[in-house]
Amino acid sequence: MALYPKKAILQGSWVKGSEVKSGTKCKLVSETNPRQSQFLDKNGNPKVQDVAKVQFQGDPEPKNINLNRATIDALTDAFGEDSKAWMGHHLTAETEKVVIGGKRVTAVYLVPEGYELGEDNGYVIIKRIGADSDPAIINLDAEPADEAPF
Repeated sequence: MALYPKKAILQGSWVKGSEVKSGTKCKLVSETNPRQSQFLDKNGNPKVQDVAKVQFQGDPEPKNINLNRATIDALTDAFGEDSKAWMGHHLTAETEKVVIGGKRVTAVYLVPEGYELGEDNGYVIIKRIGADSDPAIINLDAEPADEAPF
């Protein structure tokens, strides 16, 4: 007998990096969940995407976003490992042109308050403002913003 688990279908539109203005305020409005992508890695296996819903200031509709590694590392550092704790905090969307698979695209980084984009050996990282490469202290007491203006 073959078992077929029900797949969660993501509804709604997706964030397009080219349409995001760098510096726009936003917040996550859902937990982040890993899901298999339609794209394959170099070994032919489906890539895993870390997907959440994000609400941008001035946009009435939350959108799906694939969180990149730098964003996940910063959110984990700022708010802990549970993606439920990432929701509701004020973030700033920063964009940067990158080349992926020979194609130039606009990457979107979600930066917590008190953090900034940086670089470490050619890789984009998000670090505490004024911090070196040393790990930052996790602020588990940080409360999400209840009265976000969007």
